[in-house]
Order: sequence, then C-alpha cells, then structure tokens
Amino acid sequence: MIAPKRLSALRPLAALLGLVALVGGTVALFTIDNSAGSLFVITVGVVSILVAVFGGRIELESFEILGARIKVREVVRSRLELAASADARGSDPRSAGLREQALTLQKLVGLYDLYEYIRRTQPASDKRTAALDELATRMQAAGREVPFDPAEVSTWFHQGNDALRVIALNLMLARPECRDALAVLKTIDEPRSLFEQFYGLRLARAMLPDLDGLERRLLADAITGAMRGRRFRRDAPLTALGHALLRDLEE
Repeated sequence: MIAPKRLSALRPLAALLGLVALVGGTVALFTIDNSAGSLFVITVGVVSILVAVFGGRIELESFEILGARIKVREVVRSRLELAASADARGSDPRSAGLREQALTLQKLVGLYDLYEYIRRTQPASDKRTAALDELATRMQAAGREVPFDPAEVSTWFHQGNDALRVIALNLMLARPECRDALAVLKTIDEPRSLFEQFYGLRLARAMLPDLDGLERRLLADAITGAMRGRRFRRDAPLTALGHALLRDLEE
C-alpha cells in the first residue's frame, strides 16, 4: 500500500499523465481507425485524473473501457438502506426480507473472497478444484435461504463485476425462477474464468428441459465454439461436461 505522503507526491504526475493520455486518446479517436485502442487511452487518462483528484478515496474494483460495473458492496448497501427506510415508515414486512437478502449477499461475498484466496494461494490441482466446488455448493446453499427478484439477479450477471457474476450464476443454479438463458450463453461464450464457464455449463444442463428449439441451437453453437479454445480443451472436466451437453442436445 502506498503511504499517504508518497501518494500526495505522485498526484501531480498522475494528473499530468492523465491529461496527456486524455488529449492524445481524443485526438487518436478522430484520426485513426483503432477506436478501441483510443477509447482505452482515454479511459486511462480519466482514471489517472481521478486518482490525482481523489487519491486514496477512489476505489477501482473493476476496470472497463468507458464503463462501470455494479459492485457487490453497492447492492448490499442498497439493501440495508431500503430496510432502514422501511423501518422508518413503521412496521413494513419488507424490511426483514431486505435485511436477510443483505446478510445472504454478504455471506456470498465472503465465499467469493475465499474462492479468490484459494485460487491465488494454491496451485492448480484436483485438491484445489474440489475446494472450489465446495465453495460453489455453499454459495448455492446460501442462495436458497431467501428469495431474490429474477430480473435483478439477471442484472447482477449482465452488469456486475466478476464477483457479482459468479454470485448471480450460483443463485440461478439454486433458484430455478432466477435462471436466464442469455446469461448461460454469455458464460459459455465469453467467460471471465474457467470456473465461471464450468458452472455456466452446469446451469445449462439444469435448464435443458425448459429450453426451446432456438435456445437449444444457440447453446449447441456456444458449446461447440467454446470447445475450440485451447484452455477449454486442456480442462478435462470442462471437456467432459461440454461433450455430455452436446449429446443431450442431439437427443
């Protein structure tokens, strides 16, 4: 962690670098064809200026090109604020449910943090995979404790950061009413991690009886495309589950 005095000394440099990147990226955006690269440079400039202005008060949990991700703590805080507001209006039955949701989300966050710790500290092995699977089972058990709004869970997946995507995915596994076919396709086609992709395939298998013809064709295409990836092919459980799903889809 950077000491406050050193951080203060670096702020002018961050502001200068941010200004240069912002101007350069803006010029490049209108003069060259690589718009994605230009937007990235602009974003670096904006972030540098924010760091210069706010210093240690700014928190960057996810980094996107000109975008923002919903963070788990924001969802938990909103739940607690809604519960407090309901209490202030008198005996509102929703307040207890909102607090229970906030507590469940905090439990899920703790499990996700433990998942990140295991991934960071343990080498890839069957032992580590078993530990991560156990955490996923606990996430699903926690998700069964209280009901969640299906539309909101889908929003957490599609607009959330990595932690919230994993939480939403396991909530969908635990609660059939929260399942989202598009989330399954995106998890398989554009996963943030092999862990997420594996549980996306598990969710796909759980949802298979309820998918219509179009969704089944899209799922088969997504799995076939994912199986071409080198990381996918090198992961035996992923490969086995992918083949099993394709056989189920053909039947």
